[in-house]
Amino acid sequence: MDAHVADSLGAWALDACDGDEAAAIEAHLARCAPCSAAAWQLRAASAWLGIEHVMEPPPGLRGQILDRARSRRPPVLLRTLVEAYASQVALLDRALRGLNQADWRTPDPRHHDLAGLMVHLTRNDAMLATDLTLPVTKLPELSRRHETAAGAAVHEAWRAQADTLVRGLTSEEDLDRDVSLAGRDGPGRGPLRDALVQRAFETWIHLDDISEQVGRRLSQPPPEQVRRIVSLAVGLLPGALAAHGVDQPGTGRLVLTGPAGGEWELPLGPFTVQADAVTFARLVANRRPPETVASAIEGDHRLAGLVLRVAATLGCD
Repeated sequence: MDAHVADSLGAWALDACDGDEAAAIEAHLARCAPCSAAAWQLRAASAWLGIEHVMEPPPGLRGQILDRARSRRPPVLLRTLVEAYASQVALLDRALRGLNQADWRTPDPRHHDLAGLMVHLTRNDAMLATDLTLPVTKLPELSRRHETAAGAAVHEAWRAQADTLVRGLTSEEDLDRDVSLAGRDGPGRGPLRDALVQRAFETWIHLDDISEQVGRRLSQPPPEQVRRIVSLAVGLLPGALAAHGVDQPGTGRLVLTGPAGGEWELPLGPFTVQADAVTFARLVANRRPPETVASAIEGDHRLAGLVLRVAATLGCD
């Protein structure tokens, strides 16, 4: 590498050389590979230095890149489901840390107060931990004479149990493994993949419950999580409808809108129900009465109404 040319490459890259000097450098670059490589690296760097404003990426670019990456290396489903649950745990934990003494005594229509609600959630998490032979966290005794301390202790116990699930599911578990599913009328059974969707779902819904009770804004889960919730509900609906004596040949369509939107089919019909996806998820959790859900129905209105009413019974409460 020529020392004089090497000293001048920075100026050349910035177009700061006069005509004769630039011609001499370029003649040298044509016959010297090391200098040529260094020169074009400097020229590329100088192009970046000339950018005055950060350019916004084209719409959809991020999604295209992620889709391409997933097509080359599909995400491990177990990791995806555990991370969805862990993200809801983190959000609920943050909300609980913001509660004051009076908040813990706020009445809850299903579980006496917020401490009772968290006991309920912890027991459902512990039920899955038991099936997976993971440690179960002991819950504190709830004494009404020490409600605030009990609330903080329940918070700590719930977080410990949730962390046990998250840490204990780091290997490639059998997602078809039969485990307990929480239910309003007692536990049922289903595959681990459904149980993990349910744990994230129930954690989100109880975050909603607490936010509503203390006057905070309700959260919106990621669209892919809502789609998993809807798919779980659609899978459970035929059995729930049969248990309620609803059995009519045909095909029903559930068309959901919003960022989590999509279309699902049910093995009975004919009808089409169109509604917002997040609202439908809250209906499934029994947090929205069927008659208050804004929906457009085509076909058999009676059957569609029955489907919405039965969907509202699927939650864990």
